[in-house]
Amino acid sequence: MCRIWAASLKRIKRTMAADSRRAAETAGGWRTVAAVLIVFAVLLAAYVRTLMPGTVGGDAGELQYAAPLLALVHPTGQPLYVLLGKLWTAVLPFGEEAYRMNLLAAVSAALAGASLTWLTIRLTANHVVALVAGLVLGLGGALWGQAVIADKYAFTVLLAVWICGLALWWGRDHAAPHADRLLYALSAAFGIGLLHHRSLGLFAAGIGVLVLWQLRGEIVRRWQRTLVCAALVIVPALVMYPTVLPLLRANDNSPLMWQPDSAAGWVDFLLERHVLSDEVLVFDDAGTISEQLALYRRALVADHTPFVALIALGGVVLLARRRPVSAVFMLVSFGLLAFFSANFRGNERQFTYYLPSFVVLAYAFALGADGLTRTLNRRGRVVVALALLAIPFYQMATTYPEKRLEATYGEPLDLWRQTLKTGDMGRRLASGLDALPEGAVLAADWEQVTILWYEQNVAGRRPDVTILYPIERYADFLGERPVCLARHVLTDPRWIPANVDALICLEDAPRFDLPDDIQPINTRLTAPDDGREVIELTGYRWGAEPAAVRRGTHIPLTLYWQALVDDIGADWSLSLRVLSADDWSVLWMRDIGAPVMGLYATSRWAAGEIVADYHELTIPPDIAPGRYLWAVVAYRQVDGDFVSLRDPQDGINILGGVFDVIDD
Repeated sequence: MCRIWAASLKRIKRTMAADSRRAAETAGGWRTVAAVLIVFAVLLAAYVRTLMPGTVGGDAGELQYAAPLLALVHPTGQPLYVLLGKLWTAVLPFGEEAYRMNLLAAVSAALAGASLTWLTIRLTANHVVALVAGLVLGLGGALWGQAVIADKYAFTVLLAVWICGLALWWGRDHAAPHADRLLYALSAAFGIGLLHHRSLGLFAAGIGVLVLWQLRGEIVRRWQRTLVCAALVIVPALVMYPTVLPLLRANDNSPLMWQPDSAAGWVDFLLERHVLSDEVLVFDDAGTISEQLALYRRALVADHTPFVALIALGGVVLLARRRPVSAVFMLVSFGLLAFFSANFRGNERQFTYYLPSFVVLAYAFALGADGLTRTLNRRGRVVVALALLAIPFYQMATTYPEKRLEATYGEPLDLWRQTLKTGDMGRRLASGLDALPEGAVLAADWEQVTILWYEQNVAGRRPDVTILYPIERYADFLGERPVCLARHVLTDPRWIPANVDALICLEDAPRFDLPDDIQPINTRLTAPDDGREVIELTGYRWGAEPAAVRRGTHIPLTLYWQALVDDIGADWSLSLRVLSADDWSVLWMRDIGAPVMGLYATSRWAAGEIVADYHELTIPPDIAPGRYLWAVVAYRQVDGDFVSLRDPQDGINILGGVFDVIDD
């Protein structure tokens, strides 16, 4: 491959003058339209098939409610994307607002791939390479993951595609008659990028080198053009931030605890100095930085394969021989974007910050692949084209099944609920909202609270409930109003936790009445050491019709226990299980240390008390259609051995019920 690239250097150097003319001649033809539409259609189809169906947590969930309500979001406010989301959700005629915002991200990512294809054709006049480059960008796992939820990163990638592509285009055609138009377009794209996400500001150094070198004395001599470019860069932010953000703040639709109300407050809001000092500009030691960069390298290779990275390196080498300053732009931009995104601290999803650097990688890959194909005869070009097309096929084959599973089934709700971004996790979390006590306070972390805010403020559910963030604020309302929680939190033992579906309410006295709508079981359980009947599994509420259980789903299941004695004498853990109907073999199980999401030890129960205990029964995705059992085991460890409560037949599997799994 090195010999091929070396030979290509000589050939390409002789054809530099024809680059712009050839690209202009081919950019508007039917092949260009076909390539762009193919990339857009393939990516959008893949994204829609794996799109999250409803609410998601965290920043993406924030945008799901902020856009339709025109609410202020966390710094830096993202006014452009909020306005775009408002227009999008108002115009789109189908789906709930949460789904529409997810779809906006999908369209943005598909447009990013299609835009890169079009811009690559302008740069190389190579339609096959351009098509492959657009697909390689769009089918990367990190971008795909952001294309199916309502976060802003897919739109960030779309802007990065235009910033980088226009910079390369202008770098090649800076002496052409249309150069000024390209420079204005580049300035506008960069200005809009600064308005949307600060990470795009890292393109500034590379653009500065490119422009200063190519224009040099013209910057002063043609000062009118310089002023226009400067205005296009800074005016969007100067106009949007001081006008739109205060209007969003004035709407008073944001439930954020802190909102700026002064000029100094707005400066702090926009700068987020603590983020810069504690998360961005952290250079603690070389070892940690090296580990962060290793994570970045693994993500790059996992998303795009080593072949893309190798061909991209060749693309930079070719560009350095043809247009050295453009190569410097790419190296500086990629270096800054990769380093600062890799070294970003305080975010478990920092791969989202890698995405603009992956855009630069995709352009370098396109230039390298184009240089590779130009050295070959017709048969060689066909072989290379097929080899290049194999890369997005490989990405699709390895990434689509995972993304499809995430969209279709999601994950079970765990105790802490710090990642709620797949399947119907948001719907399951909020399922108990309508059953909360009147006037309750519901406290949550950021990942859960944006879902709950959406349900209240957009879907119109339970306006009487006060939804608090952060979750620690619940303590301020204990004893004054009913208090409920969205995740596991260790609380004062004088408060009795009870599940209201997936939520937890803290009560000051035990419950002794059973709900009317439960399925009875009435299985009494005996302690193995003294033979006493200590607990009864009284009944359950099943979150799905037994005839409609599909493989891979997570079925909400609330168990209702009753304490039969005051002194149960031990803390029993629980194991929820799916059993074969034939031999009762265990096909799936999940353990928890105590009922009510680990918060209510059985030793605390009072005689006659009813305990509502939420679980999720996961139906294995590879299970065969047919009839199955679900059961629960109550156990504890004594001197290294496990002992279990026994049912009347002296079994440890407390049979809950029978259900049928149907085919997808």
